[in-house]
Amino acid sequence: MIKATGVFVLLFAAISVTAQMHPSIERALNYIRVFNRAESQRDSAMGHWLGSNSEEDFARRYQFYRELHDSLSGLNPNVLDKSDRINLELLLYTVKDELSAYRYKSYLNPILSDEGFHTGLAYMGNEVLVTEKDFKSYINRLKDIPRYVEEHLELMRRGLSLGICQPKIILTGYQNTYEQHIVKDPEKSVFWKPFQNRPTGFSDLQWDSIQTLGRSVIMKYAVKSFTDIRTFFQNEYLPRTRMTIGVSHFPDGIAYYQDRVHHYTSTDLHYDSIYEIGLREVTRIKNEMHEVMQEVRFKGSLNAFIQQLRSDKRFYVNTPEQLLKEASYIAKKADGQLPRFFGRLPRQPYGVEAVPAHLAPTYTAGRYAGASIASRRAGYYWVNTYNLASRPLYALEALTLHEAVPGHHLQIALTRELNELPEFRRSLYVNAFGEGWGLYAEYLGTEMGFYKDPYSRFGKLTYEMWRACRLVLDVALHTKGWTREQAVNYLAENTALSLHEVNTEINRYISWPGQALAYKMGELKIRELRQRAEQKLGKRFDIREFHDLVLSEGTVTLRILEQMVDDYINRVLQKADNIAFD
Repeated sequence: MIKATGVFVLLFAAISVTAQMHPSIERALNYIRVFNRAESQRDSAMGHWLGSNSEEDFARRYQFYRELHDSLSGLNPNVLDKSDRINLELLLYTVKDELSAYRYKSYLNPILSDEGFHTGLAYMGNEVLVTEKDFKSYINRLKDIPRYVEEHLELMRRGLSLGICQPKIILTGYQNTYEQHIVKDPEKSVFWKPFQNRPTGFSDLQWDSIQTLGRSVIMKYAVKSFTDIRTFFQNEYLPRTRMTIGVSHFPDGIAYYQDRVHHYTSTDLHYDSIYEIGLREVTRIKNEMHEVMQEVRFKGSLNAFIQQLRSDKRFYVNTPEQLLKEASYIAKKADGQLPRFFGRLPRQPYGVEAVPAHLAPTYTAGRYAGASIASRRAGYYWVNTYNLASRPLYALEALTLHEAVPGHHLQIALTRELNELPEFRRSLYVNAFGEGWGLYAEYLGTEMGFYKDPYSRFGKLTYEMWRACRLVLDVALHTKGWTREQAVNYLAENTALSLHEVNTEINRYISWPGQALAYKMGELKIRELRQRAEQKLGKRFDIREFHDLVLSEGTVTLRILEQMVDDYINRVLQKADNIAFD
């Protein structure tokens, strides 16, 4: 899984127009570049090194996006070539999301069940600082943390007053996201890591001065701010936040949920239609699960089989290192299969490492953490080594294929290398495409030689069932009045996910409405389009060509993807007809 910030200003922070585009689109991108430069200069002048996030800031940005949207909406797609039609649709897709965030005031709710505005600050500690300028910039950002935190706390206070907040029931354990940063010794802080190793060229006096300053600012600004966050949650947020579950209880909540459905699936489907798709998929996958149970000659019920998997020690490791080694082996095995299925591979490498300790207790089983091609870090497949009894090996192949290759790393790294695309498209992430591709990568694992063991195959099915259940659960929680307990029972009874993961997942669906729908809806569309291509092209179908085509335009909406595949089919058939005619 990937999380996108949805912050338009950041997304377009470094626009460089490198391809020939329609003047109106190029002009719009230039407007964004000018606007972002003005925002950056404004922040610099005010010493807001971490960006400005007051309600006034969001109102100003909304006005800009609204005017941009009106301008782009007047552009006739029929006068554009294929590339510009894609540019226009994706630009409007992103702008509409920003308009929705302001319209429904989702910026007043800047936390999820496992993350928040504050958790991203800890990533600063992973930076590699080399020059004196680097350290000065880092220290300035540390000093800006109190202002950044207070702005977000004010947003959350406003959200509380309007009923736009997270349910109290999903925030058990949330204190881990801030408690770990409240330390007495600055050298125990994640923010100290850049000060540990002296870069080349620093004298003893310089380095001693930088480290001394580092200790001071960490305690005075970073640790103090996380202490303020703790006080806010204990004294203000948790006593006042809502007891309801679904966002239907928000002001204009049903409209907000349908808007999120549209955004995360990139379709015009009503949420009830998606709910019905989910029910059908759950039934289909359950039948396949029963086939695996028959293969291993299990005589009991599906629930009994799942309970056995959860408790059988052979499916679990004893140390974090063992789990990381297992994941690394699977990832390397997948690397070796890529040339059979892809004609184009990314040049950026990826590594395997544990989910950071400050996130792990409430985090998912794994996630992909990408990196800029220009950075000093590779992309990383994060494996959660917290609570090893909840990390079954039978699901590790599916998880690895989704998060590393041929899933998120392959897709995202290739997108960032598409230099012919405008910069905004190399940074864009459409969930239905990206997460749909990740789930399709799990499906592709069978052809790549994985899931040889029936238990691993059941793990693959449990991951697919997990995503099918999401279509049911997300809609039911937010529009049909389901309780958290109902949702937990439904997911626990239909998948072999650990109970720890079941609980963290349900919390995630409650806190992040609509996003969980992206996976299955995207995967179903990719598989549908592959089947269409196979049926129409017959022996002319080339799996490498098909995959390269799907990834050729970066991240796109499902409507764009369908048009791309239909155009590809027509080109291949036309070429065949021309050869036959000749």
